[in-house]
Amino acid sequence: MKIAAYGFAEDQGKKLGRILKLSRTNPYCLVDFDPNSLPDLLLVFGEEQFQQPPIAELPPSFQSRLILVGKKKPTTTDRPHIGYPLISSRVLSALDRLTSANEEFFQQETTAEIKEQDNQYEKYVEQAVQQQNQPQAEESAKSTGYRVLVVDDSVPMQKALAIELKSQFDQIEIEFADEGLQALDMVQQNHYDFIFLDIMMPGIDGFETCTRMRKIEGLKKLPIIMLSSKTSPLDEVKGIMSGSSTYLTKPIDSAEFQKVMGRITKWIDNFASE
Repeated sequence: MKIAAYGFAEDQGKKLGRILKLSRTNPYCLVDFDPNSLPDLLLVFGEEQFQQPPIAELPPSFQSRLILVGKKKPTTTDRPHIGYPLISSRVLSALDRLTSANEEFFQQETTAEIKEQDNQYEKYVEQAVQQQNQPQAEESAKSTGYRVLVVDDSVPMQKALAIELKSQFDQIEIEFADEGLQALDMVQQNHYDFIFLDIMMPGIDGFETCTRMRKIEGLKKLPIIMLSSKTSPLDEVKGIMSGSSTYLTKPIDSAEFQKVMGRITKWIDNFASE
C-alpha cells in the first residue's frame, strides 16, 4: 500500500519510511507525493497545509484518505490525526484504522464482479437445495433449539446459510439483518445463540459491527462467525481484533461449515452447562 507525505522535514520523512517498514499487518511503503498519481493514503504535516493548492485541489473523493500529522489536534473532528513526534505504534495503528475505513478503495469490485458473485451464490443455493433433497447415506448428529442471526445484505447468501443451517439442525430459528445498525438493534432486543456477520455491508462494516457487539453486556462471549468473499489473511486478522470467534469464506463449503458448526455448538453446549 502506497503512503505519501506532504510538508514533512527531510529527517521526519526518512523516519516515517522506517516506521512503515515495521508493519506486520499491511505492506506499507513510502512514495513521493504526485497529484497526478495519487497514493493510497496521504499524510499531511500541519493543518495549515490543507489550504495549500496541492492539497486543497485534491478531488473530494480523496479527502477521506488524508491524515493530519501534528502536535495540535485538528479543528474538525472528522479528520484523522496522528500526534507528533512520530511514534511507531501510533502511526501504524492510525494507518490500519483508516485502511479499514476505506476498504472500498483498496478492494474495489466492479459491477461485473459483483454480478458474477451473485450468480455464484445463486448456483450455490441451487446446488444446496438439490443436495438437501437427495437421500443421505449417513446423517451427522443434529443439535436442536438454536436461535441464529444472519447479518448479510445478499439475499442469495441468506438463503444459502439458511439451507446449511436447516440441514444440520432439527430445530433452528433464523432471523436476518441487511446491515450493521439493524443487527445492533436486534441483538439488544433478542437473544441469539450465535451470529453470522458479513464483512462488506452498506453502512458500518462487519468489523465495526462486531466491535460494537462485543461492548454489549451478554455478547462478550457469544460466537460470532465472520463471512467474507475474499480469502484475505488481513480480513482474518481484522476479524480477530474486532472480536470475531472464527471466519468462513463465501460461498460456503458444506464440509468446512459443518466443522465450524461442530466447534461452535460444542462450545455453546459446554458454556450453557457451566
